[in-house]
Amino acid sequence: MEFKHYRGKIRRFYLSHFRKDYIEDQLKKRKGNCNMCGRCCRLGYRCIYLTDDNVCSVYQRYRWLRPVQCAAFPIDPKDMGEMDNPQCGFYFEN
Repeated sequence: MEFKHYRGKIRRFYLSHFRKDYIEDQLKKRKGNCNMCGRCCRLGYRCIYLTDDNVCSVYQRYRWLRPVQCAAFPIDPKDMGEMDNPQCGFYFEN
């Protein structure tokens, strides 16, 4: 795992559990939709909920199982910078 991914996971965990106000503000700036590329599920290591087809097995049916930081990803432009060659359907307006 690259250091930036490790640092990013800690940052997202902290923000999603202790800075919910920040998350709410950032999500107002986030535009677009998830295009199910699965890149966010492979930052540093492969998520246990990611299927062989790169689909989140809990995204629709078992939403309550999704970690809070996953549901909020990308929280801010820093998260976009962690993905190599991002194809994410989300973006942030300045």
